[in-house]
Amino acid sequence: MKSSRLRRILARSLFLTAAILIVAAGTANAQPAGLMAKVVVIGVPGLTWDDVKASPELTALVNQSNVGSITVKTAGPHTCPVDGWLTISAGTRAWGSVSDQPCGDLPAVTDGKVAGWQTYVDRQAEHHTGAPIGRLGQTGYPICGFGPGAAIALARTDGSVTNWQPEADRARLASPACGDAIVDAGALPLGEGRAEARKKVADLVADARAAGGWVLLVGVSQELADSHQEPLVAMQLPPDNGSRWLTSDSTRRPGLIQLTDITATILKGRTAAEVDPAGAEKAGPLDGSEIRFTGPVHTDADAVIENRLDADQRFEQPRPVLIAVSMTILAAELLALAWFWFTRSPRSRRTFVFTLLSQGGFFIAAFLSTATVWWRWPTPGLSLYCVVLGISAILAAVSQLVLKRYAFLGITLVAYLILLVDGVLGTPLQFGSMFADGPVVGGRFYGFGNSTFATLAVAALVTAGWAAQKLIDKSRVQAALAVLVIGGAAIVVDGRPGWGTDFGGIIALTPAVLLMAWLTWRGSISLRALIGVSVAGALAVSAVAFLDYLRPPDQRSHFGTFVARLLDGDVGDVLIRKLDMAAHYFTGPAGWAMLVGVVLAMLATVLPERVPFPAYRTFYSSLPMIRPTLLALSACGLVGMLLNDAGVTVPAIMTGFSLPLLVAHLVASEQPATVSPESHLVQES
Repeated sequence: MKSSRLRRILARSLFLTAAILIVAAGTANAQPAGLMAKVVVIGVPGLTWDDVKASPELTALVNQSNVGSITVKTAGPHTCPVDGWLTISAGTRAWGSVSDQPCGDLPAVTDGKVAGWQTYVDRQAEHHTGAPIGRLGQTGYPICGFGPGAAIALARTDGSVTNWQPEADRARLASPACGDAIVDAGALPLGEGRAEARKKVADLVADARAAGGWVLLVGVSQELADSHQEPLVAMQLPPDNGSRWLTSDSTRRPGLIQLTDITATILKGRTAAEVDPAGAEKAGPLDGSEIRFTGPVHTDADAVIENRLDADQRFEQPRPVLIAVSMTILAAELLALAWFWFTRSPRSRRTFVFTLLSQGGFFIAAFLSTATVWWRWPTPGLSLYCVVLGISAILAAVSQLVLKRYAFLGITLVAYLILLVDGVLGTPLQFGSMFADGPVVGGRFYGFGNSTFATLAVAALVTAGWAAQKLIDKSRVQAALAVLVIGGAAIVVDGRPGWGTDFGGIIALTPAVLLMAWLTWRGSISLRALIGVSVAGALAVSAVAFLDYLRPPDQRSHFGTFVARLLDGDVGDVLIRKLDMAAHYFTGPAGWAMLVGVVLAMLATVLPERVPFPAYRTFYSSLPMIRPTLLALSACGLVGMLLNDAGVTVPAIMTGFSLPLLVAHLVASEQPATVSPESHLVQES
């Protein structure tokens, strides 16, 4: 009878967790007033904010425009002009160039058809992009095109082009026959002649404004195949009510749009008479959203340009500095380990533990560094390097001083709380940090990325294990409920659309939390119960995704978009691309090394008696909650590796965060073999 009651309590708790996930689904920001009748898109491959700064004519446009940066990442490894124009054609990321080859010239238009069009169609199938190139041209809406790039953007699905001219024509642009227009201004020269080319771009903007309508000046691609994927220029003229920042629901970031937003903006609000349903509507969902504006009015062009240049630094520096910081911490750990290995002195022990804790602190510093706005400091790269190392060292020192050998609890608790707050606030700390270079690689623009999720998962599960350990002697039910509350909060923040918006994350974290709660409650788990836990997790995730799908298409997050593709039968290419991304990590020795390390770490949680370290074996059985916590970490990492496009990097990051903290605890314990099962983590600390 008592067992049946306990089952009902836990069952209700599990359903409550799923209900919280479902109710937490939010709505996107409302769209502003509609666009003008005519939209003129002027695309300039390689147009940077340095060009705007260097050009008096382009600088003069800043205070007359809503401005921002545009990320031009497409489906391939780099964005040549053909990739950019094909992406505008499809409304989703397309692949046009050949890998490991320089960007070539754009194809010519011969007899009213883009030369070699079938090659580009085949390339989408070859790389499983799912990009319906020709979507924009197939709408039947009267869009005029000028220049070779515009021919690609406006070609129909068979490559044929109408209403197109090889060069811009001011009279034609102003003609009623042009409902909208796309103009290829040509790539800017890399050396001599660039200044003259910038002036011609400004003159082209003036011609487009004279034609009436809404002018959008954007960079559409990088200049070279191997150039850095920095965000390029985006300007919209004239502003509706004062010059502000461009944004869209696809990025949810003031001052940032992406290439696919151009297609969505052109097609947004067109009536059935204007858009051929057989063309655009059957091509599948758009990846972009309508471009709009937000934020306060800006009146200082120089300040705006500097802001954009600072933003470039914010997105450019984290990846190389991440490597530098990692190598610095690793070198410090190896030196400290050598000192401790040969001397075994108290000072060398503390130093080695400090370096291990610093590695744990790095997973917090990667986010907290964003609050220092380091990209506005002199020498941004060096500033970021010093800030991250400084915060990591401070967190390690304070935790070591206050909590002694249980300093790891301080690190994980701080990480848990900071990421919960960051998620609720819309991830301002993650954006542009070392763990989310979305604008550079075209990755996640909002919500938690894979690295952030891995950090949150470790922090949540370890914190839940600590809380349950405090309660387990009093009541296993209360301990299990503590796991559900702490883990459930992480699931909600990680998965709620508009907060973490992390579909893959909650798929991995939900069953791990449920498994940990069950082990806390019962002490062991049968195959039948394991299947039940897995089904419960899958149902909770599916419910959230389906409710997100019920929202309007332009308000859906990754959850609802995936369901839409699944129902449309368009999910095959998505899954293949994700598998390809996961498999890509095994093209070099680093991926295989990560896999070996991850597998060994997981085996240590399942077969502790095989681990050749007595301190670990004693630790494993010293407290009731250690085994459930370690098994939950392994389960989360395993599911994340198998069902996430980041593949082995998810458990590798989890291991990189949790393993140094575990080793720090074992090394800091003077006599780890004498820890009694009755000890409590809080009492020890």
